Amino acid sequence: LEYKAELYGCHVVQVEAAGTTRECASCGVETAKPIWVREHSCPSCGFECDRDANAAMNVLQRGFSELGLEWLEDTPVETALPTDTHSVSAKRVIETGSPCLKEPTKAATRQG
Repeated sequence: LEYKAELYGCHVVQVEAAGTTRECASCGVETAKPIWVREHSCPSCGFECDRDANAAMNVLQRGFSELGLEWLEDTPVETALPTDTHSVSAKRVIETGSPCLKEPTKAATRQG
């Protein structure tokens, strides 16, 4: 992993993975859940997402913290649905601001 990161100009930081599936990525409240429950649903703030996606966001936050960086909000620049819908599939949103991207993605640079 470190080899690939160096090849593409990214950093690898080891973080403690314990508790990342229980901790809410939105508010930080820990919620115990059995292993067969695949959805994270926070009773405190109402944040809901896939259990593994929640854990991945927590790992990313911990890595940023180790580097002294802040977790920034996503900055979608293009969506396939009107903004008044309640949910947009992640496959249909282009996100900008990734610290590992050296060049803008082709879709994000389309004009017209």
